[in-house]
Amino acid sequence: MKKTVIFGSGQIGSMLRRLAGTDYRVTCFADNHPKRQGQLLHGLPILSPEDAVKTNPDCFFIGVRDTERTLQMEQQLHALGFTGEILRPDLMEVFNPRSGILRLLAEQIIESCVPGDTAEVGVYRGDFATLINEAFPTRPLHLFDTFTGFSAKDVLVEQQYSLSHARAGDFSSTDPEIVTLKMPYPENIVLHKGYFPDTFLPCENTTFAFVSLDVDLYVPTKAALELFWPYMSRGGCLMVHDYNSMQYTGAKKAVREFCEKTNIFPVPICDLHGSVVLMKQ
Repeated sequence: MKKTVIFGSGQIGSMLRRLAGTDYRVTCFADNHPKRQGQLLHGLPILSPEDAVKTNPDCFFIGVRDTERTLQMEQQLHALGFTGEILRPDLMEVFNPRSGILRLLAEQIIESCVPGDTAEVGVYRGDFATLINEAFPTRPLHLFDTFTGFSAKDVLVEQQYSLSHARAGDFSSTDPEIVTLKMPYPENIVLHKGYFPDTFLPCENTTFAFVSLDVDLYVPTKAALELFWPYMSRGGCLMVHDYNSMQYTGAKKAVREFCEKTNIFPVPICDLHGSVVLMKQ
């Protein structure tokens, strides 16, 4: 078993601790931020990179996804004299837990003949929507997005409750036509462009078997949970992204409030952003 340090105590580092396999025994975190040093994360100490190298680990996990920062951190470790194994989180994208869970849920929904369409709220450039379309090749996929980024009124709520540092217009670099062209079964795509939940009206007589919520912010997550849940078929699944996100905490707030009200227990997924699944009983 390799003695391992995770370099980075933010969102990615935290999830890497949960994802570490039995061959890697994580003993501590390392971080360049002085305010984090000396604290605990998952019961493990956060050290300076210098002190972490002095613990003589066999391996470092790099707990960021930015390519430039990753290279800088690797160079920093080499400069401190570390000559062991260094692993990047992008290696885990080859076998992505969120994608795997989606495919397993799709198989179960199809095998169990759970009726209903599929949907995603918060499409951005359509990467996850492509997987949904592929996993449910014969079912309509409703895609809800402003395609102009975060709404100013939703961002205002984020600021009022200190839920994130989101800005109006974030994630605006997308286009519905480009998204549609990515789809393996574009004939099944139904676009709902505009502010959600206003765009939900055409679906009020539709049942759903699978829904992905990836809107990051509190207000649209809360609205989507309340709107979609009554239309979910028994055995249908609703997957919410960013539940355990340190960057966007509104998603967890919305899910917890909804689950407390409806007496549902969310099932966590160990992807890098901490998704959860709600299954309709």
